[in-house]
Amino acid sequence: MSALSKEALMASLEGLEIARTVNTACSVLAVYEWMITLDQEIEYFWTGKWSLERILFFCNRYISPFLVMFGLIEFFIPNPSNKVRFCTSAVQFSFIASILALGVIQAMLILRIWYLFPDRQSIQYGMIILWVCSMTISLAYTGLIMKSLRLLDREAFPLGPGCRVARPVKFWRMFMPSLGLHTVLYILTAMRALRNRRLLMDAPVLKRLIRDGGLFFFVVFISVGFNTLGSFLEHVPQINIPVIFSNYLLAVTSIAMSRIMFSIHSLASHLGSETGWLLSNVELRRVNWRKGATEGELIVECTSSGQEDNCFDLESTLHPSDGTVRSQSALKVSRVGMYNDDTIWS
Repeated sequence: MSALSKEALMASLEGLEIARTVNTACSVLAVYEWMITLDQEIEYFWTGKWSLERILFFCNRYISPFLVMFGLIEFFIPNPSNKVRFCTSAVQFSFIASILALGVIQAMLILRIWYLFPDRQSIQYGMIILWVCSMTISLAYTGLIMKSLRLLDREAFPLGPGCRVARPVKFWRMFMPSLGLHTVLYILTAMRALRNRRLLMDAPVLKRLIRDGGLFFFVVFISVGFNTLGSFLEHVPQINIPVIFSNYLLAVTSIAMSRIMFSIHSLASHLGSETGWLLSNVELRRVNWRKGATEGELIVECTSSGQEDNCFDLESTLHPSDGTVRSQSALKVSRVGMYNDDTIWS
């Protein structure tokens, strides 16, 4: 074996060890995160009606960490030469399942954009179409990679446990659609933050959505960008191999998404006396609302672009049949720009 071949082999083995270490660290982090936030999960998501947001939350909460920990089997399985079929199937499963799990996280982000732009159906449905296109392209490229996947000669990589799989060619194609989608999502979040800065100062839920969403989009954008860039660096296996096989991107984005969900539900719970009622009637229908000067008072913004009827739809969900301004939680409701101090209390 030439000196150059030995050097390349040692670099690949080093990259493999880095990937194994990163995947182990991500698995430990995922378990630790689940343990320290289980009380919030129980409080905010174990009761109440099922919704799309709740279903997506549980998919992200449990499927993504499972996939990260599944990678430990691939890295630590002993004598993989005797389990060739398992190694091939396991790596193929990891690739396709990771893309689907990232798609769940992207769907949760698009749901947030949907609520941030209640009066812009072109943006709402446009993001759904863009998400479908992104997932279709990513899955198509993943299918091509799965077909061309091949195991390495065990004699060339005799050290340590774990499956030995050749690095896929043009692996970056799997993540380019996601990078484009997250770029658009980040731009839309910034646009929403700048659209009505005066209201943003006094609207805690909208403020929290913008702050957390902006920070999360930045983290995800950097992570996806690094993942895409690392996929190009085929001559630097110390970076390229961990990027392809460690599942760090899935671990980071999954944990960050769960934190965002806990953050917004925690704020909504603080502002309303009944968390379930508040989330179903205010958080998901009107994100432009703020706490009033009196305990239990919520001031709700209704958009003026031809959606005046929506204000009455919202009020009808809060008012009993006798027409008084009451809710199950004795919340007082006013419209931004049309505040009335004589609003009736229960």
